Amino acid sequence: MSRSTEGTAGKVVDFFSVLLTIFALQLIVLGPLLGYLVSLAIFLFFALPLTFIIYPGGKSSFMAKINVVDMALALISAVAIGYLIFNSKHILTRVEYITPVTPVEYVLGFVAIATVLEATRRAIGLPMALIALIFFGYAWLGQALPPPFGHSGFSLDWIIETMFLTSKGIFGTPLWVVITLAFPFIFYGVILENMGILKSFLDFANRLLGKSPGAPAKTSVVAGTLVGMASGMPMSTTYLIGFPTIPEMIKVGYPPRTAGAIAAVVGTAAQLMPPMLGVAAFVVAQYMGVPYIKVCQYTLLPALLFYFVFFATIHFETKKLGIKAHPIPTISYKDIMLKGFYIFLITIAVLLYFLFKFYPVGLAAFYACIIALGLGVVRKNNRLDLKTLYTILARTGRTSVYIAIACAAAGIITGFLVETGLNLKFANMVIVFGQNNLFLALMLSALGILIMSMGMPSIPAYITGIAIFGPALIKLGVIPEVAHIFCFYYATLYSITPPVAFASYAGAQIAREDPMKTGFVACKLGIMTYIIPFIFAYSPAYLLIPDYWSLHEVFRFIVFVIPGLIIFATGISGYFIRDLGPLDRTLALVAGLFLLIPFGVFDYIGFVLFLIVLFRQGIFSYILKQRKSTVD
Repeated sequence: MSRSTEGTAGKVVDFFSVLLTIFALQLIVLGPLLGYLVSLAIFLFFALPLTFIIYPGGKSSFMAKINVVDMALALISAVAIGYLIFNSKHILTRVEYITPVTPVEYVLGFVAIATVLEATRRAIGLPMALIALIFFGYAWLGQALPPPFGHSGFSLDWIIETMFLTSKGIFGTPLWVVITLAFPFIFYGVILENMGILKSFLDFANRLLGKSPGAPAKTSVVAGTLVGMASGMPMSTTYLIGFPTIPEMIKVGYPPRTAGAIAAVVGTAAQLMPPMLGVAAFVVAQYMGVPYIKVCQYTLLPALLFYFVFFATIHFETKKLGIKAHPIPTISYKDIMLKGFYIFLITIAVLLYFLFKFYPVGLAAFYACIIALGLGVVRKNNRLDLKTLYTILARTGRTSVYIAIACAAAGIITGFLVETGLNLKFANMVIVFGQNNLFLALMLSALGILIMSMGMPSIPAYITGIAIFGPALIKLGVIPEVAHIFCFYYATLYSITPPVAFASYAGAQIAREDPMKTGFVACKLGIMTYIIPFIFAYSPAYLLIPDYWSLHEVFRFIVFVIPGLIIFATGISGYFIRDLGPLDRTLALVAGLFLLIPFGVFDYIGFVLFLIVLFRQGIFSYILKQRKSTVD
């Protein structure tokens, strides 16, 4: 968690954060005029020292305040990265693995790696720093391991050169992704938040659903999806949506941990919803080598399936708890538009226009940001001024530090994975264990990505996951589109999966509940996110790939998948027409799984179980009773 910086320290941090933002924006517009590695070095020259000032090194009273340790780490990290900038000519002309590593580069390279790992521990958490450290140890000492994991050995000179002086380590693709893809959308989200536009999302959702039973929970889903698309960060989305909606959920009758869990699932699932999927859609598109709109195509139906079952689960949960309609005070759509919602609609249209014109993603997002700022200047209420603009630039820089450090660490991890060949060894393991059983291969990949993603944000988790497991899944016959979206889905779930469940912790904090218990409730409510990747892995048609659609798929979707989603939602909540007993609840969950996963005869077994649950719940007599009361 970041520390509160006030006074002179806060002003200094804001100043350098503004410089970081301006430099990143000019990179987006003009490109790396100073060269790829040097441009990344300048970006990290600001971001790395800022990390030690923004994020404390511990929970003690000494660490809570900016101290001599923070200042020393900020200084030596700036010196280490600054060497690359001030010796850029030498860095750009040296021949990799031929030009010797000088003693100064050796020391500064070690300092750079050590400070990146410490910054990762502070900003992201210990798990990701440990993962990077383990790979560091593997590269250095891996020759002592038995086959198949052992290697011929790499010297410390090689490690320092690869990680510090090439584009295969700290300054690798993940860090470039931050600038070209993530940064402009962080800027966009901060603009919307500081101009008060995110509040209009909640107003819009309240207007849409404010009179229905369980309105606070249902409006949090709609508003959270809109906010999540703009911010792309599950924890911040959970906070933004949770503060106004969690107390309201508790007030109308939801248990506190359920209220916190709903907000956490919303904050996480927003990453899965087109058109923006947070900022990850553009990262996935780059790694897949396809236009951005293709990623939206692939993720649309899975996202709609999840939201369908999640809404159904909340509805059944609301019925089970006996929560009645408590109308929420709402404002008119006209007033919602006047409060700034129109700025969101216009800027999204601008973004999509330039994307459809095949402009670079970062540049398209930059144009959307400029339009948003321009509209903020000319609007009558809450008009954008220079002070607010400065705040936006500063907050963008501060926010980007988090993801920048995560991707610098991801560069270390993926660099070691690729250069040591460990990614191929992992892939071969999956192939060996899963060569006769695709389900087992998918399970191993899902579990591996889930474990890794517990220590890192979704973007570096996806990058690492696709590097390790993507080739194995493709070799086993999974089409590339499915492999990428499968890895992406599991890379997003760290936010609700205990023990490292940042979004669940945020929801629990607002609800004043136990974080771990809230995390488990979030897993239960959002369990469909764990299942959907298996659905499209076996049925690529659900990624809306035309070549895989057929009459059989249409029939299966209508007759098996839709009922499967509904009955699975009843099993999760434990309620349909009335409370489900242990037997009915088990039958509902099994029926849902059998209907959703296309294993031939299991579809029909699931359908029979589905009908049994309906009969046991008295659905048909209930329908007749409702029809009779309507006629009367």
